[in-house]
Amino acid sequence: MLKVQYGDKTIGHVVSQAIAGDSGTTELHSRVQINGIEVRQLVPQLMSSLVSGLGEVSFDIRSAFYLDSLGNLSSFTTKVRLNDLPKVQMKVVGKVVGPELVLKVQAGDSSQGPFNYPVPSASMLSSELVPESKLLPIYVGRKWQQEVYSPFRAPGNSLEILQAEVVDEQKIEHRGERIHARKIEYRTLSTAGVTPDNTLRAVVWVAEDGTVLRQDVVLMNARLRIERCMEPGMIKMAKELLNINSVATIPAPQPTP
Repeated sequence: MLKVQYGDKTIGHVVSQAIAGDSGTTELHSRVQINGIEVRQLVPQLMSSLVSGLGEVSFDIRSAFYLDSLGNLSSFTTKVRLNDLPKVQMKVVGKVVGPELVLKVQAGDSSQGPFNYPVPSASMLSSELVPESKLLPIYVGRKWQQEVYSPFRAPGNSLEILQAEVVDEQKIEHRGERIHARKIEYRTLSTAGVTPDNTLRAVVWVAEDGTVLRQDVVLMNARLRIERCMEPGMIKMAKELLNINSVATIPAPQPTP
């Protein structure tokens, strides 16, 4: 369970879960709920005309990534709802077709696409609002590239390649304790493979065992903090928020009595 902060205010939560699908496949489900943020700070570009008259808005973002038996991405869907308004919704569907990932976008009565991208090299796309639960190995100086999907970018530019670098080790305050963590910076890459304007997109802090503790992400005009939390009642809240059996193609296994 993760909480989302904007300044000193907690504005939402993030929860995710992976379950075994059929014939060795895997389903990765996530839900992001954000409440009470100004529309000019955080709204998908394709939806801006639908919500131009609104002040503060609430987001409900559900995503499902489907991996084949070899761990390769086969398809995904993302649904974005604003203020629970039936006409203010966006749906993105992605499917791997041969060497390409094909995206189609529906926002209100408007459809865009298909948009074609090279198939991501990793087993799945990363989401800027759903951090990885663990990252290993992590050491100062390590660099790698990460493909990131965002429903908040223009439909024809929804996938972005970022360069990640472990830049420092430092003590951070986490859940009332001082914890030794490694700091990772994610910066924008151009198609030529360089960081043309040195744009910082996210900063992640990782514990020595690889657990991702905190992520600061620059999203549209807002800087959000996403932090792992285990407050009383969070496990029950996470289960209710994700409600995995309502979205998974195969129900999640239940614990034996």
